[in-house]
Amino acid sequence: MSLPHACVRLDRTYPVPSSAVFAAWSRRDAVLDWCSPGPGWTFEYDAFDFRTGGTDVCRFGPEAGPVWTNRNRYEQILPQQRIVYTSTLSSGGALGFAGLVTVEFEDAGGQCRMLLTEQGAYLDGSDDSAGHRAGWNDMLDALGEHLQRRRVA
Repeated sequence: MSLPHACVRLDRTYPVPSSAVFAAWSRRDAVLDWCSPGPGWTFEYDAFDFRTGGTDVCRFGPEAGPVWTNRNRYEQILPQQRIVYTSTLSSGGALGFAGLVTVEFEDAGGQCRMLLTEQGAYLDGSDDSAGHRAGWNDMLDALGEHLQRRRVA
């Protein structure tokens, strides 16, 4: 039996320096602002420990549906350059996803080019790369909106 694996790779440019984009990944209040799955969903942190070796644990899901638990362990953090973390998603005690995420930041003329790569294994058939790609696209759009609000404020 073959276990599904996939790579999601997204490239975005934001009209702010990489320090602002990195800050949006490194502060709990900022992540809560842009990482929420949207209306009708809950999203909360049980732990937020943004440091090399630290672990975040959050729970999310539709208000009347299953709850997913996401655990991220930070393997490398280089401010304004790169974040590398391992990630798992589980629901109802079943592990559905295990992967590696890298987020790279590059200053480009007052803007930040950000490259996100998620390499993962989809373990129980409850999840797939199309869902992850759609979720990441929505979150990165929300990150852009968050950065715009911060820029105007």
